[in-house]
Amino acid sequence: MIVLSIMNNKGGVSKTVTSINAAAYLSKKNRVLLIDFDAQANSTGATIESSVSHVGEWLTGEKSFQEVVVKYQNQFDVLPSGRPLQTYAKAIGSEDDYQFILKERIEEDKLNERYDCIVIDNAPSLTTLAYTTFIAATHILIPSTAEEFSIAGIPNILQTVANVQKRYNPGLKVVGIFFSKYHSSYRSRIDNDMVAGTKEAYGDLVLNTTIRNNVAIKEAMAYRTPVFAYAPNSAGAEDYEALMEEVITKL
Repeated sequence: MIVLSIMNNKGGVSKTVTSINAAAYLSKKNRVLLIDFDAQANSTGATIESSVSHVGEWLTGEKSFQEVVVKYQNQFDVLPSGRPLQTYAKAIGSEDDYQFILKERIEEDKLNERYDCIVIDNAPSLTTLAYTTFIAATHILIPSTAEEFSIAGIPNILQTVANVQKRYNPGLKVVGIFFSKYHSSYRSRIDNDMVAGTKEAYGDLVLNTTIRNNVAIKEAMAYRTPVFAYAPNSAGAEDYEALMEEVITKL
């Protein structure tokens, strides 16, 4: 089973948009679970809108997996989030060996028998829960915008990956870094310079696909639908299809 954790400790880089569209694209040929690990619950709000249960209750054993999971339009399943997750995360972080909790819950509930892929949308920081995804994941995907503060968070993620590989999860792999909200014409020189500098620093870790700034992506989120369904002929759908095809070659 593939466990794809989408991670950047900077907000506004399209983690949620990417998580939802990755889950939707992978669900065409696979059984997919989307886990919302951000207490802001953006992936939850953009798919099932809201839920009385949240992923923290499953992690702590207060509720069973079946009590928490919700199906989204017969495409993929969602483990929803909510504001209470912040409190649960603090409690989880105080436990010994907390970092293994997600991996253990996945194994205990035999999710590998239910799903082919798990996609995890993380909070915009290396939180307690985010760290558990490094232990449970098979792959990390790093979205970024062509802005200095967004790119500046990449070394921290890569260092965390290296530490986790050494201590807990030697099979963990970085799929790559890609750029979202990319301006193909307006500000193109600035964006191109930022992308070129990142490629120089990280080489083949930078994926070839960029996600252009496209209104269809924003509209699709507002209508709680993946861009492939909302505007299949849009630049957004084209770019996310290209991104996922490139990602699949590296899984």
